[in-house]
Amino acid sequence: MSLLGLFTVCYGQGTTNPLPAMPQGKLLRVEYAYNGMRIPEYSDFDLKRDAKTGKSEFNFRHYNTQVSHDGAPDSLFTEARRIIEEERMYEYGDSYHLPAELEASMLDGFSWHFDAYFENGVHISSHGRHVLPEGKGLHSLENLLYKAANDIIEATLDR
Repeated sequence: MSLLGLFTVCYGQGTTNPLPAMPQGKLLRVEYAYNGMRIPEYSDFDLKRDAKTGKSEFNFRHYNTQVSHDGAPDSLFTEARRIIEEERMYEYGDSYHLPAELEASMLDGFSWHFDAYFENGVHISSHGRHVLPEGKGLHSLENLLYKAANDIIEATLDR
């Protein structure tokens, strides 16, 4: 079996979150981080809002600088929730990894984690090393948050 074959066969190691359907209610927080060999321009995303006050905050890293931005728009939460629902991210397994014998020989690689919190107390959590879940949910969520972070930095530079 080729190495590519191993990655596609072994992607789903782990247990499945016991969520048969998309959680109801507002998305209160979404966290996403991807760590690999390169330092991306934007990373370690944490978008959150207070359920009672509605006050929101968007934290992320811009290269090696931590950025905290107050007042993230509701549309960012709405779009993140749409991605989670359409890409069925609530069905992600708890963890994704290679078999131990392959992981032990991995010199370079990547890791990631995703968490989403909803106003009804439901929490979705998934993480992995060297393997991603099927679909484009993580990639779509990363693109959304990356663009929002870039917009914030660009607006700061335009002042």
